[in-house]
Amino acid sequence: MSSTSNQMPTPAPEMFTGPLGKMVTELDKYTEGSKVGVLATLLSGFSAAVGNLPGVGTGKGSMPLSFWPVLVGPTGVGRKGTATGIAMKVVEAGLASFHENNVVYGCPATGLGFAGELAERAIRGVAAPVLFVEEEMDTFISNSKRDTKIGTYLRKAWDGASITHRTSQTDLTIKKPHVAIVGHIQPKNWGAISGSKDATGGTYNRFFPVWVIQSKKLPVFATPNPEETIAKLGNRFRSMVNYAQEVTDLVVPEEVAKVFEGKHREICDGLTTGNEELGQYTERAMAYMIRIAGLYTLADKRTEVSVADFDAALGLVQYMVETVTYTLPEAEADGSDIPARIIAYVREAGEQGVTSTEVARKFQRVRAQEIRAVVDGCAQIKTTKMRSEGGRPATLFTWIDEVADEDQEQSVKVLAAF
Repeated sequence: MSSTSNQMPTPAPEMFTGPLGKMVTELDKYTEGSKVGVLATLLSGFSAAVGNLPGVGTGKGSMPLSFWPVLVGPTGVGRKGTATGIAMKVVEAGLASFHENNVVYGCPATGLGFAGELAERAIRGVAAPVLFVEEEMDTFISNSKRDTKIGTYLRKAWDGASITHRTSQTDLTIKKPHVAIVGHIQPKNWGAISGSKDATGGTYNRFFPVWVIQSKKLPVFATPNPEETIAKLGNRFRSMVNYAQEVTDLVVPEEVAKVFEGKHREICDGLTTGNEELGQYTERAMAYMIRIAGLYTLADKRTEVSVADFDAALGLVQYMVETVTYTLPEAEADGSDIPARIIAYVREAGEQGVTSTEVARKFQRVRAQEIRAVVDGCAQIKTTKMRSEGGRPATLFTWIDEVADEDQEQSVKVLAAF
């Protein structure tokens, strides 16, 4: 089963759910920037402002929530700066002191410079949150190649691990670094980075590329003034941050974890299967899906992550993968996510079920016999022939929650064959 994907990425509607999604929708009429670019910047700003305390509990410990998007778009029509600019106005309106003291425009390209920016804001060695906005990401990466320590420190910052910079003249230790980064880059330059040793070595696959393009043309003189809306959204943003800063742990309820394992994780793993260029994103994609879901949870002032939070996060991860395959044609996905998507589609239809015709319309690039092989291979999908109304009768697919263990094992074996 294959899925060619050299098409411009399409954002899923579920990405724009919750308070952050509503903010993006309210800002959209005032900007020519991409909604995805505005959302990614708001998510990154929010991830920085909440600090290093809240995290999503997993079996391997608490997952930090910092988010490092890179807006990938052509010069001029990409409107990268426009998207980031209006989002940062909301951050500044809501958190003026944070914007002044904890936002750095331009990312240091040396280990000492990076450690110094964090150390300057640290209190007794414990880092304060920092948001870097780098509008010349390609220049930053080019310069940073002269100092290998910057890659090491970036990796430690992404993990929230202590950073130590010692030389004959300097001795810096920064505990619990909490860094968010918003980068801008041209597509050709991101493609060059994605295939480099820096990417496969684990530094730049910690960044989250999202395709951006001018969303519309606004009249030069008749566009409404956004100041009132920005002030209102700033207050809302500050309220979200104030709540989040009091939270220690986010919890994934058992029933949500079950859906995550059977749907979100399976689809996410399938999205990044196919070749080396995509494979480098596999581990980070699932980690980011958990981080982003946690941010959607906190923005809604909750401590329990919901299925809807993971749906929104998965939408962003899918968009990230589409960005990679669009800007790097050799990184074509092999369609391994399709079986998990078909199964999730039937599962979410519940007792009402979906017809074979509806599934075919939903997955237009997948052949009928491939769809049938997927549903036949899943013991939890019941198939029923429907009454013919002229022509070939459709089949109804419905989901069954309880199946025998041996049937479940057989389903896994069949799906693994795709």
